Amino acid sequence: MKCLDDIGENKKILICPLNWGMGHATRCIPIAKELIAKGHEVDFASDGSPLELLKIEFPTVRHHALSSYNISYPTKSILINVGRKLGNFIKTMRNEHRQVEGLVAKHQYDIIISDNRFGCHAKSTYNIFITHQINLLSSSGLLDPTIRRFNQNFINKFDKCWIPDYPDYPGLSGILGHKHSGILNYEYIGPISRMVPYDVDNKYLVTAILSGPEPQRTLFEKEVITELNKIDAPTALVSGVINHTIPDYSTSTMDHFPYMTSDDINKLICQSEYILFRGGYTSVMDLAKLQKKGICVPTPGQTEQEYLTKMYAEQKLFPRYVQGKLNLLEALENMDQYKGFSSMESNSKDHMYSSPS
Repeated sequence: MKCLDDIGENKKILICPLNWGMGHATRCIPIAKELIAKGHEVDFASDGSPLELLKIEFPTVRHHALSSYNISYPTKSILINVGRKLGNFIKTMRNEHRQVEGLVAKHQYDIIISDNRFGCHAKSTYNIFITHQINLLSSSGLLDPTIRRFNQNFINKFDKCWIPDYPDYPGLSGILGHKHSGILNYEYIGPISRMVPYDVDNKYLVTAILSGPEPQRTLFEKEVITELNKIDAPTALVSGVINHTIPDYSTSTMDHFPYMTSDDINKLICQSEYILFRGGYTSVMDLAKLQKKGICVPTPGQTEQEYLTKMYAEQKLFPRYVQGKLNLLEALENMDQYKGFSSMESNSKDHMYSSPS
């Protein structure tokens, strides 16, 4: 990643991914590995499952616990889900900012890289914000101008915004990451993926990879297990939960994994013909890197996933289903109509574009 060359040498760096599913943490993994390879000292600050995953991936570095936003999706309306906890969001944002300022004072970090945590910046550090969502979307569209100004004002508190996409519209993120004018200092750094292509034979017909906030993750898991059990072929399920007490749902045809390390899930995807996933942006970047076909089921009420999956379905990249109406047998019968990322340009090249200086 060329953007990392601009950081300098021998820096102490704190990486802070948001706990909103696992995607923010997993896309920070290749960034952290490359920074470490370049000689920088890297630590992490997060909460919940992302922090536990990063402890597994990077056992020898410091891991700091931040205040949790306790994001959940009890309804299908993002306005209700976020609005009912708006006061808590703002309080948590302020708390994490105080915590990060304290960590910087104690450990003398030079740079903070925040993946969608608005409070993770400090006065004495160079602050980088990672997001593919410059233009936030509301379910009705009526509040888009307001929430975009709100979002971009917070992003502009950082010294730099890294957008993990190609510079040309629509890229992988569509309107979410393009056609914006309110960000002062941004750079398209190209898609980020921890995945590496492996030349292996397929072991599974379908692998389902779950993520995202509760209770929708659990509701979707129940539906996915039912659908996978209808398939008379080897399948796999990754629950995306770092919890050693989770039940084992394995059957004679389905292998169940509560969670997997980056290397293990990389190999699993390469061994699978099709991937059933939420349509989250990090998963999209991973499938693009591996040029795999997928089946999308967005989290109800999560407008980002709903927008992306509709765009991919219209482009005939992936079939899209609504949660509660998933039909895997039907999807498999129609997969020839979808091209996935197999015909798209490989993202092995660096595509970069910076805001005008």
